[in-house]
Amino acid sequence: MGDNTPQGLSGEFLLLFTLVLWALFLAVYFGNRKSNINKWFFICGMFFSVGVLKEYLYYSLFPQISEAAPGLMSDGTALCIYSVLTAIPYYFATPALFITGLYFSRMEIRRPGLFPWIKILAFIPGIVMAVVFPITETRYFQLNDKGYYTLISVYNLIVALAGTVLFLSALVKEHNPKVKRQKLAIAVLALVPSWFTIMATLPVQLFAVTGAEKVWQSNLIVILILVCIYVYLVFKEGFMGSRLRHETYRWDQDEKLVGQTMQTIRHMLKNQIAKIDWCAKNISENSGGENLNEYTDIITRSTKRISDFLHVDTGNGAEIKCSPRLVDAGELIENAVMDFDKRYTGVKFSVSCMPGETLFCDPGLTGEVLCNIIQNSVEAMNEKGSITIEYKDKSRKLSCIKITDSGTGLPEKIKDTIFLPYVSLKEGGDHWGMGLYYCQKAMLSHGGRIQAANDKDGGAVFTLWFPKKKGFAWGNGKRKG
Repeated sequence: MGDNTPQGLSGEFLLLFTLVLWALFLAVYFGNRKSNINKWFFICGMFFSVGVLKEYLYYSLFPQISEAAPGLMSDGTALCIYSVLTAIPYYFATPALFITGLYFSRMEIRRPGLFPWIKILAFIPGIVMAVVFPITETRYFQLNDKGYYTLISVYNLIVALAGTVLFLSALVKEHNPKVKRQKLAIAVLALVPSWFTIMATLPVQLFAVTGAEKVWQSNLIVILILVCIYVYLVFKEGFMGSRLRHETYRWDQDEKLVGQTMQTIRHMLKNQIAKIDWCAKNISENSGGENLNEYTDIITRSTKRISDFLHVDTGNGAEIKCSPRLVDAGELIENAVMDFDKRYTGVKFSVSCMPGETLFCDPGLTGEVLCNIIQNSVEAMNEKGSITIEYKDKSRKLSCIKITDSGTGLPEKIKDTIFLPYVSLKEGGDHWGMGLYYCQKAMLSHGGRIQAANDKDGGAVFTLWFPKKKGFAWGNGKRKG
């Protein structure tokens, strides 16, 4: 319509291209709508897909509308819409790719205070260019202003390079083979079509390569290949929150058998706990010895923890129900340390928390997480050394508890897999490797996170991250409420 630029693919193929793109990005988004990586991958993809949609609209749909209803769609209106849709991927697609890279590299954890500002600043240049070069006149600048194309090319190349560096640095730092495979696939899915579009569009048009204006449309082949890879990964091991699998099962068997078994175990344990608790209270009431009272207090607290744990609602076993509220952070930590301090006299415990500090958490779940980590640290040090537990208010949105021990640290070969089920540093058949896996599930149920690292002075460091309110979401975490 008023433009002799070669159209390239037919309208049907352009529409197919658009639909394939949308199907891919929607599949990723609905794989885990609470993941910021999925969310920004979707946003980035939709920005890029506008470039395909505008071609179909301008060269196929609008002429049909203009022919059927001339008063509804004029050449000027069509060109204006085409210009606006051209400006969207020019100004905002690579910033969205950059923000996806930020979440991919866990920048929201590494720089929580700076992170929101980086996200805002990423879009500022695009907004400025949309004002300086009005988006309704983008097509005019494309055809008549080489300086405009130079600016757009340099801008998109710089931002895309910055986003690519974030993706690659996260891949280099990832040592867990399974997680690295997933991250590599995500990086390929995000970077390959983005760079193909950038390199097939901007430089070609910048240097006015005749007949190559629509080379970028061959990205359809790349997208179709990536869709096949995506589907393969979704079936094979699950990908970006989606999983499709064939499962053979006994349809004539009672599906509630496992649930009933668990209820039986819970019932049995509750009965035994009630007896232990009754005995402990009787010992405490009938004995005047202070030391004996201390031991009975430990028994009482332990039975309460077991009882609280049994009342955790796990639904179908996949999720842990979390009911966070504001609690005294110092009191929570002291209660977790109290029993260990009495039992392990060879370990020095230090708690660092300012009076009056509060933590938004489920106290039962958090206490269990702290006990698991402290127990692991005590055993890793052979019951001799020091453990420091520190509460920190990190930002307006996050607070954390850091547990540092003076042991030998985490072995490199297992450091990145310790939160997986059945992975244990301990020897013997009594250690199932489920403690840290439970800790991770409990932290995810808060919308938070748990991290493990080695301290520069030796020993292991576990950091528990807590959102200060419901609704906070991490890149691949859970969000409640």
